[in-house]
Amino acid sequence: MNKKKLLKAGITMRKKDTGVPKAGRCLALGVALLWMAGCYPPNALELDYGNSVRNNIAQQVVNPQAGLNPTPAVGLPPEAAVNEMESYNKSFKATPQKSFQGMQTGGGSSGY
Repeated sequence: MNKKKLLKAGITMRKKDTGVPKAGRCLALGVALLWMAGCYPPNALELDYGNSVRNNIAQQVVNPQAGLNPTPAVGLPPEAAVNEMESYNKSFKATPQKSFQGMQTGGGSSGY
C-alpha cells in the first residue's frame, strides 16, 4: 500500500526501535543523579560531625592536669582494704540454700 493512503486512513507506520530501552535510560539517569549527589557540598551537620562526642569526653575529666602530678593517688588504709577484700571474696562462696516447706494439705479431721 501507498504511504499516503495509510496516513489518510489514520494508520501510521512505525520504524524499528533501535534506541536504548526505557529501563536502560532510567538506570543511566539514576546513576547520573547518584554521581551528582556525591559531589554535593557537605551540610552544617556534617561539618560538626564528632564534636559533640569529643566535647562530652572532655567534660567527663575531673582534673585535666592530673597526669602532671608526680605524687601517687592515695587509696584505702591497709586495714580497711583487707576487710573489703575479705568481704568481696566471701561474696563468691556458695551459701547453703534453705529448704522451703510448703503448706501441707489433707490428713486432718474436721470434727463433724
